[in-house]
Amino acid sequence: MDSSSSSQHWRYDAFLSFRGEDTRKSFTAHLYKELCTKGINTFIDDDKLRRGEVISPALLTAIESSMFSIIVLSENYASSSWCLEELVKILECMKTRGQRVVPIFYNVDPSDVRKQRGNFGKALAEHEENLKENKKRVQIWKDALVEVANLSGWDSRNKYEPMLIQEIVTDILNRLFHISSCDAKNLVGINSSLQEMELLLCLESREVRMVGIWGMAGIGKTTLAKAIYQHISGHFEACSFLENVGDDLEKRGFLGLEEKFLSQLLEDRNLNIQGLSSIKARLHFKKVLIVIDDVNSSKVLEVLVGNHDWFGQGSRIIVTTRNKHLLVMHGVDEVYEIRKLNNDNALELFSHYAFKQVHPQEDYVELSKRVIVYAQGLPLALKVLGSFLFSKSKHEWESELAKLRRIPNMEIQDVLQVSFYGLDDKERDIFLDIACFFKGEDKDYVMKILNGCGFFPDIGIRVLIEKSLITILDNRLMMHDLLQEMGREIVRQTSLKEPGKRSRLWFHEDVHHVLTKRTATEEVEAMFLDLSNLEEILFTTEAFARMNRLRLLKVYKSQDPRDEVCTSQKEECKVQFSRDFKFHYDDLRYLYWHGYPFRSLSSDFNPKGLVDLSMPYSHIKQLWKGVKVLDKLKFMELSSSKLLTETPDFSGITNLERLVFEDCTHLHKIHPSLGGLSKLVFLSLRNCINLRHFPSSGKLESLQILILSGCSKLEKFPEIRGYMEHLSELYLGGTAIMELPSSIEYASGLVLLDLKNCKKFRSFPTCIHNLKSLETLIFSGSLESEDVQENFGNLEWFKKLYSNGTAIRGMPSSISLFRNLGVLSFGGCSGPPALSWSLPRRSSHSIDFLLLSDLCSLQHLDLSHCNLSEEADLSKLGLLSSLKKLNLSGNNFVSLPSNVLSRLSQLTRLDLHNCRSLQALLELPSSIQSIDAHNCTSLEIIPNQSIFKSLYHASFMNCFQLMEYQSSLETLFLTVAMDATETDFHVSLFSSIVYHFHLSAVT
Repeated sequence: MDSSSSSQHWRYDAFLSFRGEDTRKSFTAHLYKELCTKGINTFIDDDKLRRGEVISPALLTAIESSMFSIIVLSENYASSSWCLEELVKILECMKTRGQRVVPIFYNVDPSDVRKQRGNFGKALAEHEENLKENKKRVQIWKDALVEVANLSGWDSRNKYEPMLIQEIVTDILNRLFHISSCDAKNLVGINSSLQEMELLLCLESREVRMVGIWGMAGIGKTTLAKAIYQHISGHFEACSFLENVGDDLEKRGFLGLEEKFLSQLLEDRNLNIQGLSSIKARLHFKKVLIVIDDVNSSKVLEVLVGNHDWFGQGSRIIVTTRNKHLLVMHGVDEVYEIRKLNNDNALELFSHYAFKQVHPQEDYVELSKRVIVYAQGLPLALKVLGSFLFSKSKHEWESELAKLRRIPNMEIQDVLQVSFYGLDDKERDIFLDIACFFKGEDKDYVMKILNGCGFFPDIGIRVLIEKSLITILDNRLMMHDLLQEMGREIVRQTSLKEPGKRSRLWFHEDVHHVLTKRTATEEVEAMFLDLSNLEEILFTTEAFARMNRLRLLKVYKSQDPRDEVCTSQKEECKVQFSRDFKFHYDDLRYLYWHGYPFRSLSSDFNPKGLVDLSMPYSHIKQLWKGVKVLDKLKFMELSSSKLLTETPDFSGITNLERLVFEDCTHLHKIHPSLGGLSKLVFLSLRNCINLRHFPSSGKLESLQILILSGCSKLEKFPEIRGYMEHLSELYLGGTAIMELPSSIEYASGLVLLDLKNCKKFRSFPTCIHNLKSLETLIFSGSLESEDVQENFGNLEWFKKLYSNGTAIRGMPSSISLFRNLGVLSFGGCSGPPALSWSLPRRSSHSIDFLLLSDLCSLQHLDLSHCNLSEEADLSKLGLLSSLKKLNLSGNNFVSLPSNVLSRLSQLTRLDLHNCRSLQALLELPSSIQSIDAHNCTSLEIIPNQSIFKSLYHASFMNCFQLMEYQSSLETLFLTVAMDATETDFHVSLFSSIVYHFHLSAVT
């Protein structure tokens, strides 16, 4: 029965069968009213339909079209042949169509109906007398009465009538909800949202609560609101669901909307509205459930649900909207942001519409998955595309998917565009710029570009977020792909045939057309040209001549932006230029030109509003001569400009915040005005290998990150003049500096100091201990000295110390003071052979592992390739109770002291590879998850194999002495792997792991 009902399309929720003269104006009238109040679509017959003895076709159709039939079996029910015919038809639909039947024994004993006693017996006897020639029909009626009497139903004799009606309606509501939850394709994936909404509504509380449902168009706000309305409406005295309230407002006005609202709640069509006080006055003592759908005006909320105290205790108001700001302004108690469907639920919903089943047809699975990727969990798109593709061939599917890559589905677009047209002009410009160019970009960066364009993004971005048009993820501007598509389609629709008349150009074919055909107009405000898909293009003055409002210009390569656009051979350049090439740059706010081919900018280049000037891989030798005043400029990049020999004069660009000259291999001169950039936050000169001198920091008071790594000829870090308390990261790796100036202490906010591979670096200044904020110090491969000076002091926030590959042969005694140290890496610090860390314990040159025992926060310790032997006192390692990762690879010990590893209760990863002298590994902690012992060629003994059951990675490759364990290990790990597939977590681990069981040499 359930399976058949799930496939039916029901016109009515319920059909009422009753004896009119018994209950039409009493019980049935009250029941019908309550059913309608609760939103249950109920059919009740009209006396006009009852003519003659034969049941009308209209009633038969109504019965067949109802999910429930409610039969009021009153005293004279059986006296009506019409009622009996209805009963027979209802029971037939129960068997053939899965209809639910609800008998109500109204002031009659169910056994009288079953055994046909009393009035039921008399009525049937009269029918037999009147239908002597059709006794078979009477017998059918008798059987029907027996059958309905045997069904579970309601007995009015045990209840007060109002309570009985309430319980009947609540029961039907709940059953309707569960049916729709199981059957309705629209409710795919909605269960978790329903549960979360119920928590926010706090149904057990007597307080009045308002909850908003917020999300982008087409995401399923109304569907969720309807589902929760159906689910909980039985708990309220009165209910109202105002759908598409925006459309209703246009038709009725506020007064008409208020009248409709109250008439639903009070079931009175002849209301006399007396202003806003009417709602409060009439509903103040009534427990109501109100859903106001698709609100786009705060006035609607003010008029209909002004304050919590308008409604009776326990009332609940649900508001759906695309605009979160409306909810916040109105003071709702909670806001539920509805999420897009995950891929599994999306595929199921799509399949309902495309295949009329839960899963796609086998030969359409891959095509269906492409639709899922396109729709990105938006229910609207899944329904529209599923309906459109229903019964179409695979070839037609392919064609439609190809079309969607260029031309969006307009039915989807029409819904999504409603939010866009509710924006003001500046907000629309912001949205279109993001949709066309800046999706996925850093929010703060884009806001500065948009601010330079005069779009007021501080307000505009917030509005777009509140209207569910964009989101912020990891500080990046994101939007649903279909919203991006919608924005681009709005631009395309302004001039379908001629892209040169559009405001924004981003598709490489359109840009190529505009530039080669010279069709650009002054409408063009922004143009992004991707050279990756072009063979060659000619830039001429004529092509750019009419683009006199150009504010955004980007010439780039998306496929491999690290490649140069042009080589030194002119004929190999994708972009060719006319000799007199010029373009309008006065209105430019953003200029990004990958591989700019000229040696400098033109002398009249002076866009006063320019915010970003980026020319990576350019052929610029000198950016400009003298001083240019560009006081709006905040970003400059000329990375990999191999011909650049000196930076420009920065005197006229004092608002610069980010400056990047990475990989400028011929750069040897930094203009001294750099030191006056008081607003500079980020500066990178990485790999400028000919740079010998860096100017005094001067007024770099805002600088947070300074990168000089790879400047291999830089021998001296300048004195810091003035305080640089904002400098948090300093990268000097690979430079030729020998020491840091004592003025480094003025960088009091320094968190990270990188001196990796500074081969000439000898010592730290005595003031290093004043850097109280220092958390990470990297000097791997740097120190010529064999000793680390005892001048670190108590760097209480010190968390990470990397000194791999240095010549030091011991650690400073002050290391025990670093109570917050989490990572300590001395890998490869073997020192001279005569003074190695493998000396006897009483030697002054050996490691004092006791110093490490005080490092209560240490989680990662690397002592690989440190010449540790049997003489090293490794037993103290067992005191490091917080240790999670331990690397002892490449050392010379034969075994580890007993009870060392077993005491490390949090250890998850142990690396012992290339410990060629290691013979026995006697124990491991139960927490261990990964062990690498490959090339431990002397290893003969390993722990009890039961300890390996928690591992997800193990390598014993080339452990020749373990041959006898190979078979048992392989069996063990295979068993563990098979068991682990029972959960997703273990599956994800094992799916990416290759176990190395081969103990023979690997060639």
